Amino acid sequence: MKLHRYLEGVSLTAFGAGNRRIIRAVRPHAEKARFTRQQVGGGLALLAFFSPVLARPVARYAPTAITVVLVLWVVVAVVVGNTSPGAESAADDQALADVSTAAGPDDSDDQDDELQDAPADADLYALVRYVAGMSDQGTAAHLSHVLEEGQARGLFGGWKVPDLRAHLDGLGVALVEGKKLTFNGRQRNRLAVLLAALPETAPGTVPAVVQKAA
Repeated sequence: MKLHRYLEGVSLTAFGAGNRRIIRAVRPHAEKARFTRQQVGGGLALLAFFSPVLARPVARYAPTAITVVLVLWVVVAVVVGNTSPGAESAADDQALADVSTAAGPDDSDDQDDELQDAPADADLYALVRYVAGMSDQGTAAHLSHVLEEGQARGLFGGWKVPDLRAHLDGLGVALVEGKKLTFNGRQRNRLAVLLAALPETAPGTVPAVVQKAA
């Protein structure tokens, strides 16, 4: 077998696969090779004793030796990676499958389907006005704050800020990015809805708190 056949079409994928396989093969032997403190200390003492003799050869041949070792490592990794890429890919796929099985089925779509129905428009606007009243300005409400207060009252189950934003956009309510509001002397800059942007509707109700706000 000629070396150039293995180096044809060399890719980082092949190198990575071979590198992993080499490490897996060497790791058990490396774990068994454990040294005591006395052995390490003795080795360092011998190295210090012979360092004047070894300094010149090490300085002369170390760069070449390191380069040769690195080149051999890369070549062997590529060769191993190209020898049986199908087996390596199958092993990786199996590992991913095992992780997915352990984590359970992908229920992201189910979570999206579990969003609670939006409250009545009048009740939503009443909640926005209630939350706006908590700020020193009293002219706007941060969407994150509206969501927290609503969820504390049993509304917006499973909702996130982007869901509330999309709902308000659908109602034609204008939003403001980075609106500065002050709460007990603390300023926050977040996505908000201005009270002036709320449409005129019949008065709504703000439900009672059923759980502590997040």
